[in-house]
Amino acid sequence: MADARAMLIWKSPIPLKVKNFMWMANHDRIQCGVQLKKKKWTCSEKCLVCEVDETSDHILFQCPLAVLLWSFLRDCLGWPSSPTSCSSLLLEIVDQYRGNKQLLTIFICAGALWSIWKTRNELVFDKKVVSSPSTLIYKALLLAKSWRPLLKPKMMPMADGMLNNISSRVASM
Repeated sequence: MADARAMLIWKSPIPLKVKNFMWMANHDRIQCGVQLKKKKWTCSEKCLVCEVDETSDHILFQCPLAVLLWSFLRDCLGWPSSPTSCSSLLLEIVDQYRGNKQLLTIFICAGALWSIWKTRNELVFDKKVVSSPSTLIYKALLLAKSWRPLLKPKMMPMADGMLNNISSRVASM
């Protein structure tokens, strides 16, 4: 059943590279510190933000930067809880919806996951410091807005409602 939920990733209106990334994250295959250490990486396997072992779930859901973004999305979109792992994202958040609402939830979550991943990589490899935690929220919102043309026309009004709700909350921060 877990793979059936994960198959929703492939049906989602998001860029292919992000689908691949989400699939890899769901199967704990992204190149995090712990995975790289197994391949004889010479750098630390610790998160640069909080010094905890850097696993896929830590980067994407448990690091304080990720927790901030997921908490913000939870409050904006009325989720019962914030996801703490790839499996909880699929089981507790995505699984509560059906049809277009389910695909749009994955669409929004994909923007969040991709922005977290890109921000982490800028921090690790380019030594860029996150100027403000809200930067991550803006990145996720801009990504989702830039992917809007990938949506089917009948999905756009619901997506616009979700994105406008997020935008108005960001503006009031």
